Amino acid sequence: MPLVDEQFPGELPEIERARWQTMTVSQRIKAANRIRAFVGWQAGEMSLKDALTLADLSKSRFYRLAADWREAPGLDAIGAFAGTAGGIKSSRLDPNVVNALQAVVAEVVKFNQGASVSQLVRLMVQRAGVSEDRLPSELRLRKFVEDEQRRVSATGMAGHGIKFDCTAIDIPQADRRPYVMFACIDTGTRAVLGVAVRETALAVEGYAMAAADALDRISNELNDLPWTDRVARIEITAGIDLDPSADLVRSIGEQIGALVQLASSPKRFGRYLRDSVGDGLGRIRFTPARTLNGEAAPNTKDMTPWSFENAQGAVKEMAGAYNAAILSTLTNAAAKSVPGELIMALKHVANR
Repeated sequence: MPLVDEQFPGELPEIERARWQTMTVSQRIKAANRIRAFVGWQAGEMSLKDALTLADLSKSRFYRLAADWREAPGLDAIGAFAGTAGGIKSSRLDPNVVNALQAVVAEVVKFNQGASVSQLVRLMVQRAGVSEDRLPSELRLRKFVEDEQRRVSATGMAGHGIKFDCTAIDIPQADRRPYVMFACIDTGTRAVLGVAVRETALAVEGYAMAAADALDRISNELNDLPWTDRVARIEITAGIDLDPSADLVRSIGEQIGALVQLASSPKRFGRYLRDSVGDGLGRIRFTPARTLNGEAAPNTKDMTPWSFENAQGAVKEMAGAYNAAILSTLTNAAAKSVPGELIMALKHVANR
């Protein structure tokens, strides 16, 4: 339901009060609704669907403005309001100009690190070859550069890219088959957010346990990771339960709106883990080729079976030690909280 209280929102900085007084009643209600939507969604207390409805925004614009609000709460982050003092006049950009600028901004930012935003804007315009009379405002040009800087920064932070993977490990069961480890991996920091062990590669069950472990670790040992504003991409390795794996991917996408993809090739197992973590977690080695068939291959050649509890305990212990090493190399200068949609996704996978 839309808010009907037009009073000055407590989430806005006090400096915005004078500007708030210049807004019409309808503008205040719209602003208050968007603030409520951004705050509720980022805290994981409101679904994306409800937040989009309340904010009255498209999905792409909602993501951009929500990131702006998280970084610098204020009326400018909510979006332009026609007739508001200090507001930005809305104008339709030439799509050809936009395409030309977007085609070069990534390269300009990448190869001119340390340059000011003004310098990057000038270089971007030069590379794009757009005539001056067709350019958008200076503020919009700066937005192109700042959005790209934010994107580059986010890819090295926690929560931007998440991958779920599973692989056989070198711990034998009673039937000599290896246990299968499930993991939730953060690609930006290479931290293992959550792990679990199962007897078979049933993805829905295994990832539910790994997601539950991730929720526990994020609220404790991993709370100080340098979190980004929002999740941009989630990738999931399919288990032997291919249809339920695909259903899981589809339902996560519907829940949080991020790009969610399924890896289901024959050689899919362990690929994400090896890319981010390496060949193992401490003394536990990954043996992806044995995920579907074959006996365990312990380093010691000792085929004495492990109990499920001992296997699970060893994997969790090694994940904790690995994460401690990762954390020792990171700094949390931004001090941001965990993205709300990551918590929502993990709770969805964990059936919480």
